[in-house]
Amino acid sequence: MTALDRLSGLLRGSLRVAERPFPQTDDLDSVIAGLKKHNKAGSGSNVPEDMQEAAVRKFWHAQRFETLKDARLVSFGMCVPSRPSGPCIMEDRQRFQAVLDSQTGIDQWVDEPRWYRRCYQGLVRSYFTYDAKVAQAPTVGKQNWGDLRDYLNERTRNIVDKKVNPDWVTTAVGNRQLFGEDPCAPYAADVLSGDTTKVDLLCEQLGVVKSSWFLRELVLSQVRQATKLSHEHFKDLIPRLLELLSTNLVLRDRGLILMLDKFASTVQPGINEPLRNAAVEWWGNPWLPSNETRWGGVISAAREMVSEWLKREFIEAFFTKLAEDGVGDRRRANFWLRYVKSMDNIQFALGARALHSRDRDFEALRKKMKGLYTELKTTDSSNNAFIMTLGDLVAVEFGGMGNAFYGYDVRKTLPFDASRPVGTTVNASNSLKHKNRMLWMQHQDGIKGWKKWEDMFEATLKKHFDITPNAAARRVVPRAVAPAPTELTPGPVAPRPPVQSLGTGQTGRHSCDEHDLSMAALYAFARAHELKVEDNRNLNGNLWVRTDDNDLRVDKALLDWGFQYKPGKGWWR
Repeated sequence: MTALDRLSGLLRGSLRVAERPFPQTDDLDSVIAGLKKHNKAGSGSNVPEDMQEAAVRKFWHAQRFETLKDARLVSFGMCVPSRPSGPCIMEDRQRFQAVLDSQTGIDQWVDEPRWYRRCYQGLVRSYFTYDAKVAQAPTVGKQNWGDLRDYLNERTRNIVDKKVNPDWVTTAVGNRQLFGEDPCAPYAADVLSGDTTKVDLLCEQLGVVKSSWFLRELVLSQVRQATKLSHEHFKDLIPRLLELLSTNLVLRDRGLILMLDKFASTVQPGINEPLRNAAVEWWGNPWLPSNETRWGGVISAAREMVSEWLKREFIEAFFTKLAEDGVGDRRRANFWLRYVKSMDNIQFALGARALHSRDRDFEALRKKMKGLYTELKTTDSSNNAFIMTLGDLVAVEFGGMGNAFYGYDVRKTLPFDASRPVGTTVNASNSLKHKNRMLWMQHQDGIKGWKKWEDMFEATLKKHFDITPNAAARRVVPRAVAPAPTELTPGPVAPRPPVQSLGTGQTGRHSCDEHDLSMAALYAFARAHELKVEDNRNLNGNLWVRTDDNDLRVDKALLDWGFQYKPGKGWWR
C-alpha cells in the first residue's frame, strides 16, 4: 500500500465514521452536555450488530481492510459469526492474524492515535466478550485470545493523543493490568471489602458487559484474596463467598477447593455449617466412591474434615430426630460423637415415617443422606436404624426405645446387605438383628457390674475391636481363636469357646491351609452372594471364585479363607 493509498483510506474512513453526532440546535448548554457525555463514553462505543455482521462477512473473504470504518466494525465484531452458526474471527487463526496485520490490518493506522484507537476500543470489547476460559473454548480461540491480550497490552501507548483523549483511553492506560496474566487480581481486595467503584468505572468505560468472563473470574479472585487473610477474617467471609459461587457454575468447584483447603489448613478447625452444607450439596457425600471425582481436587485433610463434619451432623440428626429418646436424652448421641474419627462409613435404614415424611427437616435430611439409606421394613413405622462401620466392627443402633445395640464382625459374613431393604425380625432374611452378632448390649445403667452403660460399651469396643474414642479405628488381624457372640460381662472377661468359621463347625482359624476351608460353607457363601465357584484342583489347577473385588464384605471373607485376587479372573487359592 502506497502513502497515497493509505491517505485515501484515512480520508474515506474519516468521512464515513465522523458523521455529525449531534443534531443542529441553538441550545448551547445541551450541546456542551452532549459533548461531555460523548467524551466520557468514548466516541461511537455502541456499534449496531448488523453493521458488524456485514463487515465481518466482507472481511472473511477479503482478509484486508480498505477503510477505517470496516476495520473498526470488525474490531467490535471479532466474536460475531461469519455466517449463521459459523465460526467467528476469534476462532480462526489466519483471519485473526489478518485483522492485526501491519500492512492491510488495523496496524496500518497505529501511528494515528485518534484513528487507531477506534479499532483498539473494539478489540477491547471483543477481548472482554470472548470467553477463552470455559472448557468448550477451542484451542485456536484460546490462543487468539491470549495473543489479543498481549497485543492490547503492548499497544496502550498508541491510543494516547497529545491533545485530547476520551475518558475510556485514560481508563485503559491506567488499568493496563487488565491485559496481563492475572487481570482480576488488582481489584479483588476492593471488591471483597465492598468497594466496587474501580470495577464499575472500568466496566462502564471499556464496555464490559455483565456476561463477561472478567466479572465471573473476579469472583474467584475474591476467593483467592480471602484465603490470604487470617482464619477468623476468612471465616467471616465464607457465607458471602459461597453466595457468589452458588450462581457461578463455571467457577464453583475451583472456588470451593480453595475455600476447603484453606479451612482445613487451620489447626483444629471448628465445624463451619455453611461450608459443610455447600460442599455436600455441590459434591455429594465425601466418602462415597461415586463422588470420588468431585472430591478429587481437594487435599485429603479437607475431605476428611468434611467427612467428620457430616458424620457428626448425621449422629446428631439420628439421635435427636430419628430416635425416640430425641432431644430429651443426648447420652447415645454424645457417646457416638466421641467415635466419629473411627467411623469409616455411615448408613441408615429408615422406617416408613422418616422415609416418606413431607416435613421440611426430613426432606433436607434425606437429601444429605443420598446414597446412604435404605428402607427399614418393620411394623413400627417410626423406628429407624443407624449402621456404623468402625474398622472391623459394624455397629447397629435403633431409634425405637428398648432396642439393644448389635455388633457384627466384618471379617465374617454379615447377615444383612444394607444396600437393600432390611428388617428387624430376629434371624430373618436380611435382618439387622441376628444370632450371628458378635456383640449385644443394652443401654441400661447398673447392669453386668457397670455403673453406666457408656463405660460398658467403651470397654467392649476396646477389648474386641481395639476401638477407642477420638482415634481412627485399626483393623484387627484375624486371631487364631475368635470370640464367640456374647453379651458383655463385668470385669475381666473369661476365656470363651471358639466361634464357628462361616458356618463350618470347625475352629475359626482362617489360613491358607486347605483343611481350614469347608467347601460346604464356601458353596453356601457363594449361593448367598450369587457367586460362581470353579474347583480345578483335581486337574492340578486352582480353586476359583469368579467375582470382582468391588464388594468389601466378599473380599474380606475370601481373603480370610486364603484366596488371592487376580484382576479380570477372580479369586483363587
